[in-house]
Amino acid sequence: MNHASMMQIILYVSDMDAEVHFYRDVLGLEIVYPQVALEDYSSEMWVEFDAGGCALALHGGADNPPAGSHEVIFKVEDLVHARQEILTAGIQIAEIRLLEDGEPIAEGVDPDGHRFAIR
Repeated sequence: MNHASMMQIILYVSDMDAEVHFYRDVLGLEIVYPQVALEDYSSEMWVEFDAGGCALALHGGADNPPAGSHEVIFKVEDLVHARQEILTAGIQIAEIRLLEDGEPIAEGVDPDGHRFAIR
């Protein structure tokens, strides 16, 4: 293998509509599939977002909550403002803290229990 790059991340979800609302309306990711906007995504088995050089796909039908051994990290322009928007949307997110390299991060849990962070 010469060089690998991230192509797609798939999260298995049980509540597709809540997950779409979080990633589209709260984090601001653009849906690329399905190509037609829907009012309710509950019956969809696949929703894919443009996550800036990588696709974030939600795969419906998950029966079990995620094990918590993964974390999807998003780059945001204004960490304080983005964290406040997430809190306002009713999503769990911790206080901003500094990583070992001195960079700030805030970590949360999406509506289906997937760990995420904003930096």
